[in-house]
This record gives sequence, structure tokens and C-alpha cells, in this order.
Amino acid sequence: MTETSIDSATDAAAITVGMAQRPGTESPCADGYDVQRRGHRVCAAVVDGAGHAAAVVRYAHITPPVITHIGMTMGGLAALTTAGQMAHAYDVPPHASAVYARMEPGQPTTIHWIGDCRAYGWDGTALTRWSTDQTMGEYLRRNGVAVEIAAAHDNWSRTGLAQAGAAMCREAQIPEAVRLVLLVTDGVSDQMGHERMEALCRAHAADPQTLADALAAAAEADAKGYRDDATVIVMAAAPVASDSGGHRD
Repeated sequence: MTETSIDSATDAAAITVGMAQRPGTESPCADGYDVQRRGHRVCAAVVDGAGHAAAVVRYAHITPPVITHIGMTMGGLAALTTAGQMAHAYDVPPHASAVYARMEPGQPTTIHWIGDCRAYGWDGTALTRWSTDQTMGEYLRRNGVAVEIAAAHDNWSRTGLAQAGAAMCREAQIPEAVRLVLLVTDGVSDQMGHERMEALCRAHAADPQTLADALAAAAEADAKGYRDDATVIVMAAAPVASDSGGHRD
């Protein structure tokens, strides 16, 4: 992973980014992440490969920069679709989830995702999840199946990057007023409670790198001792000036 900057902004409008990754108990790590800057705009992506086969690991590591670069110039849908086509360069297309975000001053943060990587927003008071998992468990919940039955299917992803396209990728906009956005793999969101994530945001929101490190480190092993790869990107926009009157460029 690398953070690349082209004519990076350095004034008060600059977006601060924190990134952290903690490999799980099974190696090698099959998560990937990347950040790309151009002027005041920042594009970030997190990819979570299913399993730890060599093809999955390679795919999860090479696709995040593709997503951020294509996202910078063509948008999130094109980015995820392009990365998805790369899966078909393998004898067996690797399965992977991804979430992408584009943040820039004066605009809402646009997110695109496929699978079960997540995007959250911290507004200074509460942590809100802005993405919806594309899992069988979530599908069952939305169709009235008992919660305890649905929960047993949360690890069953219904789609991934190999199926990315306009009909499968999801999009949302996080309001500009939400100044802190998190992109995480399920090794973070599935292995600590929402309350714990929210408490860490409350404690470390002023320092995106410290927050990213804390979120990655807080993921806990399950009852069998397994802990998934955990990857986090924290994107923090500068506070809106008090005399701005909510003006957007």
C-alpha cells in the first residue's frame, strides 16, 4: 500500500488520513488498501480478499491502487467495475469485497461498495454505518427472517468485485457535515462491537492515525481463537470555519 499525492493540498482545507493494518491469525494477509490525492480531493479504497490463497492475496494487494486511480478520474462505479474485471485474469476469479470513498472540501463524501467492507461516519456525537452489507444474513433480515437465523449467515457474501457493475455496486453520500469517515474490512467491524468502535472514535477523532491504529488493534479473536485481517482508513476533513455560513463551492 502507498499514499500517493499529486499537487497535494497543504493548507487548512487539506484532508488528513490515517491508515492501519493488522494481519490476522492466518497468513498471509489478504487485505489491501490505498489512498490517492489530487489537489484537495482524496480517494481511498479498502479491499478484503476471501481466504488466503496466493491468487486472492495478490488480487487484494493490486486492486486498491486501481480503484483509487480510476475513482479519481472516472468515479467509484467505474473504479469497482475495472477492479472487478481484473478478477477474471485468474483461472478462478478471486472473491473480494471493497469499499471506496472520495472526500473533498465543500462536497459530501461519496462512497461505493460491493460485498461486506463498510463505511462509517463520525459526526462528533455518534458513529453511523453508511453502507449495507451484501450478505445473505442482511438479505434475510430485510425479508423478515428471525434475527438469530439471519446472524448465522452473515459470513455468506452474496457478491464481490468479480460481479461488480452498475446493477451490483452500491452508492451513498455522507453529508459534508460528517467530517470523519472510516473505511474498514470485516476483520474490524465483525470482531468488535459498534459501541467499542464509537468509543474509540470519541477518544481519538482528533488524530486520524491514532484512531486507525486503535481500531486495528482492538479487533478481538473469536471463541475458536481466530482473528481476521483488520484494515482501516480514516479520512478527516478540516473543520468548517464558523463564518462559512455553510457555503459550498
